This record gives sequence, C-alpha cells and structure tokens, in this order.
Amino acid sequence: MTSINGSAKSFSSVTRRQFMAGSAATVAMLTARPAQAAQPLRLAISLIDLPRLWGSPDGGFEGMRFGGYPIYDALCIWDLSQEGPSKLVPGLATSWKHDDTDKTRFIMTLRENVTFHDGSPFDVDAAIWNFESIFNDKAPQFDATRAASTRPRMPTVVRAEKIDNKTIAVITSVPDSSVIYQISFLLFVSPTQYAKVGNDWTKFSAAPSGTGPFKVGTIVPHVRMDLLRNAGYWDKGRVPRSEVVQIIPMPDANARVAALRSGEVDFIESVPPDTIPSLKSAGIKVTGNVYPHTWNWSFSHLPDSPYRDLRVRKAANLAIDRESMAHLLNDTAIPAKGMVPQNSVWFGKPGFEPKFDLDQARRLMTEAGYGPNKRVKTKTLISNAGGGQMQPLLMNEFIQANLAEIWIDVEYQIVDFITLFTASRNGATAPTAAGIHAINVASPVQEPGTAFLRGYQREMTGRGGNWGAYSNPEVDATVIAARAAFDPDVFDQTIRKLHEMLVADAVTLMVVHDTNPRAMSAKVQGFVQPQNWFADFTPVAVS
Repeated sequence: MTSINGSAKSFSSVTRRQFMAGSAATVAMLTARPAQAAQPLRLAISLIDLPRLWGSPDGGFEGMRFGGYPIYDALCIWDLSQEGPSKLVPGLATSWKHDDTDKTRFIMTLRENVTFHDGSPFDVDAAIWNFESIFNDKAPQFDATRAASTRPRMPTVVRAEKIDNKTIAVITSVPDSSVIYQISFLLFVSPTQYAKVGNDWTKFSAAPSGTGPFKVGTIVPHVRMDLLRNAGYWDKGRVPRSEVVQIIPMPDANARVAALRSGEVDFIESVPPDTIPSLKSAGIKVTGNVYPHTWNWSFSHLPDSPYRDLRVRKAANLAIDRESMAHLLNDTAIPAKGMVPQNSVWFGKPGFEPKFDLDQARRLMTEAGYGPNKRVKTKTLISNAGGGQMQPLLMNEFIQANLAEIWIDVEYQIVDFITLFTASRNGATAPTAAGIHAINVASPVQEPGTAFLRGYQREMTGRGGNWGAYSNPEVDATVIAARAAFDPDVFDQTIRKLHEMLVADAVTLMVVHDTNPRAMSAKVQGFVQPQNWFADFTPVAVS
C-alpha cells in the first residue's frame, strides 16, 4: 500500500489580497529557561485551546500532533524523519502479521523493557487495559467521550486478546487488510497513573503518563503546555534535543505571525500565505511540502439538502475557480482534481473532473430546476481556524462568491475547530446539525481508512464517519472488497476504483490540497517537514 509521492517546496510569490483578521489573541508569558538546557522551543499552534491529554486527544489531527504522539506511543508509529512519503514502522510492537488461518486475528509482538513516564511497565496487561478503555463499555476505565475520539478511526477493531506475556491478538469484525493503519491511532496510557489519580480521566489529563519521547510538565489551560525531554525514551535515536518544548494555543493567524516576528515564539503552524514574502525577507524560515490533504466540503445527502441532487453537487464543483484560489493563497495550495492529489497511487482515472466551467455549472443547475429567479439557500458549518483548515474564513468567502454565480446562496455558521470536529463526528443526522447542508473539515488522505474506507460507507453514518449520510451500495461493496484485499496491488487497485466512483458521484466539494506552510526563527534547527499530517519535534532545537 503506497503513500502519496511528492517533493519539498518553498514559497516566494506574493498574493494580492490581505487575509481577514480574527479576534485578537493574547501571547502567553513564557517560562524561564530551565537549568542545563538551551532555550525552550516555543510552538504556536492554531487550536483555540490545548487538546485533552488523556491519550485520545480532541482537536483533530492537530490535537494528535501536539497532544498525542509527542506524549504517547502507538503499537505502530509513523516514521517522520524524511521529507518523502511516510511509512508505518514498529512502535510499542516490534512485529505483526495476520493469523494464517483466521484473518480477523492480527497478531502483534510487543516491545519489551518499555516503561511509562511514571515508571510502571508497559506490558501485555497494560496493552489489553488500553484496548478495553476504548472498546469495552463495561470496563471501569471506559469513558464514552474519550472513546469517541479514537473508536471511529478504528471501525473494524473489536477487542484485543492476550496470547502470552509478549503477544496479543487484535480482533476485527471482518477480515481487514488495513487494520495496521487503524492501530496507529490507539495511544497507550499508564494504567498505574490512572489508578493513582483516583480512576478519574479529568485528573489524568492534568497529570498524564505515556511512553512517548516527551513527558508533560506545566499545564496552564488556554495558555501553554510544557513538554519535557524523556531522557529514558526507549528509542535512543529519538530522545528529544530540546529540554523543553512549549505548546501555545493561538488561533488567530495574525497573532501567531506577530509573536514569531517579535521573538515571543520560535515556530508557528498554519502560516497566512500573504505574510510569507515578508517573513522570508526578515530572515524567517518558511517550509512546505506536498501534503496528503484535501480541503473540501462534505455534502449532506439527507432529504432536505439541495446537494442530494447529483446535478447540484457537480455544478458546485464546476463553479469553483481553484487556480485563482491557489494564487490567492500565494501558491501554497494545489487545485484539486479529485479527493487525493493526482500523484497518488489511488487517483486512477475519474470520469468527472472538478474544473472551473461556469457555463456547464449553470446548465446543470437549470436542469435541476434552479435559476436567477429560483436560487438555492444553503448553510455550511465552518471554523475560524484549526489544523488542516488553512485559511478557512478567506477561502469560504471566496467559495461563497463562486457559488453565488450559479444561484447557490451560502450562509455560514462559524465555530471553533474543536466544536466543528465534534460536529463532524456526530454527523448530519444529529439534532444539532438540523439545517446544515455541508461541513468544511479538511480530509487527511495519508492512509486509506481516513481517506476513503470510513468516510463514505453507509454503516459508518452516525458512528464518527460519513458525515453526510451518503449511501451508495456499489461504494459499500467496494469498501468491503478493499478491506478483504490482502495483496497490496489488489488493494491499491480497489482503492483506485473507489476513488473513481466517489469523484464521479461528486460526493464532496473538492477544492485544493494544502502544502502546509510553517514558519520558524532562523535559530530553529533540525525540523523536517514530512509528507504527513504529523511531525516529529524530537530532533528540533533552538540554537
């Protein structure tokens, strides 16, 4: 199974438009430099608050990037050390395979001599305890809210069983060749620490313990979190260079840029593209890379949604001037021709191309019964910021103007990203989604589960996937066939077919692929921008 290919990219062109400013953000007072250490690495992220630190972070993949993988490990982890495509490599498990006689059993050998931050051992019993915390609602450590952030990413996993003192079997509901990708989302927390804080997940979040390369130090809600070097980390090649990494939530993009310019932070996420030339002229480094990402709208396919009509979905896709949007974004975005970039092994040959063609879009709208005197009124749920959301206010304003040209009048309901992400999990059928016809949550496409397998299957409706309640029996059958394809070439071929079907059905509004610009002080060394939603901050330090 192949990842998306591409090459690193830098940016220098200038946009003609300034980005809208959100509400002002307050830059937090930072802690003093610790003894025996260089200056702390201070990272400003785009979330409105710190993600929950209970091993199942909220905040989407940005929450995982800063509140998940630095603190916790999974049984398999992403190798983020290269600028090229990322692969899954051994983490808390050293090897794995499907059972030869029963493909619903995935056998994993656990790594030995690993301890949690509190000193307790990671072993088979701790592994089973963690599976139970997500998949067994009768287990005392189960919490429904916590499970809701992880379980939808692991739709076919049922439970785990102990085989011996170093081996477990992960049990799936059906034979599933993609289970290894699902397992990468289950982070392992310390059962001992959970008991020590009174079996209370809220208290655990304030004093978390994982096996990851960073321990958690000071936590100031809404202000900052200090990640401390775990000198005893099991992977000696990934012991952090920085003694302290400070994570600072700062949802306002202009505030992040100002903080970087003034030296109050060293590194910022989600750089406003129109600031890139001036940042570079000031000696600030800006990086980017081909990104397994699609910025899109998910359409509601419920009876009250105008997007239930394929002609309207196709018309909307033909109304978007993606090239102009990419230029507006200082060429930090690639116009989408499908739901994955064209260089993906899963792209195939879709029968429908989401290009800019207003005449054809209007013809389709006319066929659907709309026109200048009968316009469509719709509402879309969007965020003001958030990981992977790029510049959502500006981009959605641009789309609003484009769609108005084909008689679709869009009203926006604007929320913070954590609220948006929760809504995406609840689905269009939830009572809170009444009157919402689309949702703008960018899609990770670095692994097949998130890209395709759980987003459009009918049975995932209301289970954390398939927000719009899309239903297509042929798509459902192809998802099942992909899961059952244990030959990698057959798997890729099946996913290509699935992608072709979904694009032909214009199941989403396909807009652009992000190149994810990040900016950092010239003093920051060691950062590698991989082709992945996640990043490794263990080799990064401030000189």
